[in-house]
Amino acid sequence: MESKKLSLPVKIIIIGCIIGLVIVGVGGFKQLEAKRIDKERADAALKQSEADVKAAEERLAEIEKEYGEVKTQYDVKIDECASIPMGSEGWFEAKSKCSKEEQELQRKLWNLESEDTMIKNKDYTVYYQKVRPMSYQIFYIIGGSVAGLAILGAFIIYLVKGKKTY
Repeated sequence: MESKKLSLPVKIIIIGCIIGLVIVGVGGFKQLEAKRIDKERADAALKQSEADVKAAEERLAEIEKEYGEVKTQYDVKIDECASIPMGSEGWFEAKSKCSKEEQELQRKLWNLESEDTMIKNKDYTVYYQKVRPMSYQIFYIIGGSVAGLAILGAFIIYLVKGKKTY
């Protein structure tokens, strides 16, 4: 039985298509890997965002409790300062000291209110750099081009050389 040799154009087509398929396959695997990495990053960002929201809620509860305590102290201090009899011995020093303590409590209240507002207005969305899986389209373009050029080259050789087998 006589074995037939493949002609040069057929060999070029086969080799070109194999190379093209390998390139396209590499691109496909890279695209799948990019999608996997993107999903992992999105999941991690979501978990981080949820953790940030939970921490903010916990801190708001602490602020509310602390605010109540400081507000009670502030109200007591206002009453205390108002009850210092005017003209009594050491009145000026007592009134001055009481005023400073009242102002300090007022500052604490303002700070707590400010922190409360900042926490409530914060965006707790965690952003991540997204992988662009479609950036691997170049592999499809190159792989298809290699296969197409192999077929075109084989066809040109076929036309130039005629139907001879090599």
